Amino acid sequence: MLYARRTFLLPAFAAAMFNAGIILGAVLFHEQLDVASLAVGMVIGAAGQVLLQLPGLRGMRYRPALSLSHPVVRRVLRLYAPVAMGISFSIVGTLIDRWLASGFPSALSTMLYATTLIQFPLGLVASAVSLAVLPTLSRMDATADHEPFRQTFGMGFKVVLLLVVPAMAGLAALHHPVVSLLFEQGEFQASDTATTATALLVYLPSLPAAAIDQVLIYTFYARKNTLTPNLVQGAAILIYLATALLLLRFTSLGFLALVAGNSAQWIGHALLMWWLLHRVLPLHGLRLGEALGKAVAASAVMALVVFWLSHRIEVWASGMTLLPLPLLQIGAAGGVGVLLYAGLCVLLRVEALGFFVEAVVRRVRRGRRSK
Repeated sequence: MLYARRTFLLPAFAAAMFNAGIILGAVLFHEQLDVASLAVGMVIGAAGQVLLQLPGLRGMRYRPALSLSHPVVRRVLRLYAPVAMGISFSIVGTLIDRWLASGFPSALSTMLYATTLIQFPLGLVASAVSLAVLPTLSRMDATADHEPFRQTFGMGFKVVLLLVVPAMAGLAALHHPVVSLLFEQGEFQASDTATTATALLVYLPSLPAAAIDQVLIYTFYARKNTLTPNLVQGAAILIYLATALLLLRFTSLGFLALVAGNSAQWIGHALLMWWLLHRVLPLHGLRLGEALGKAVAASAVMALVVFWLSHRIEVWASGMTLLPLPLLQIGAAGGVGVLLYAGLCVLLRVEALGFFVEAVVRRVRRGRRSK
């Protein structure tokens, strides 16, 4: 409801509230309930999500009613049925992936750690941008504003490229320090860091594909087409199986064959979605290829500089104990990388950068005026 009312700030903190609830439950009730305190924390977090977002509905009248014969309810059910099918495909794919991974020692935990790092930029960028443009695209489709619909889709696509491509490049350049800083403690040893960092590298090609895919999926949803993306999900599971099983059979990659299968699944899904969208929504004239080329060029230069600086810092900081080496590498090399990428985007006149900065400034000014 908040997204439909173009209110995005409160929902943005919902996931953080859920995690805070889990932490609170563990801290308050672990002595009395042991591991069940986490379940109590989930209930606290879920309730906190609702309470956090309720103020956003001020001024909205709502009267509970149950009418399954209402035409809008029927329409929602028709639109949801393919989504339920797609969720079923995803569950089956996950079960197969876990079943195959269970045959390799520590593969499940390693894949979980690596995918956590992939999910962070996806949630921060792709999901946020996709959810922000969905209500606007839906309204434009309802009023048959085809050209504004194309332009809004194109800008959302460019903003995702602007932010996700350098995220992939940065993670590739700093894959080992990032894994070491976040996970290397307790029973997670240096050998686990090396294995997880390698898995992360194999996952990384799927990051921009998965990010673009979310924009494509939500564009289909805005056009009231929930069937196509979820049929493609079934095809993507087949791509995963073909890739993973062939690599398991003919290579010695071990569990990395499953990681490569997951990457192939996301890339295949995105390519199929792009082809299908292009058939129903002409995308010529939006300069999407130009945006992709500029993002890749700037990110490649940034990644090379960050990788070189990271190794130089490793040499310069040998024997220093003031700060952990991974923190120095990420803070110094990563900071330089961010500034370098921004500067390159300015030099290349990346259209999405101006739009993104203008949107942030406009939001800050609006927040100041509301105070």
